[in-house]
Amino acid sequence: MIAFAQKWLDAHPRVKPVALVFYYLAIIAVLLAMYGRGNFETPEFVYAEF
Repeated sequence: MIAFAQKWLDAHPRVKPVALVFYYLAIIAVLLAMYGRGNFETPEFVYAEF
């Protein structure tokens, strides 16, 4: 299965960069969904009192 995928990717060299672009856009979209509402507060456990 992996050999088939490798051969297919070798035959279609433009797929990998396009997939990487979509991957990074998905990461940006998730970050915007998490922090887009202006909630930039850190979790309470980060500032533990010693």
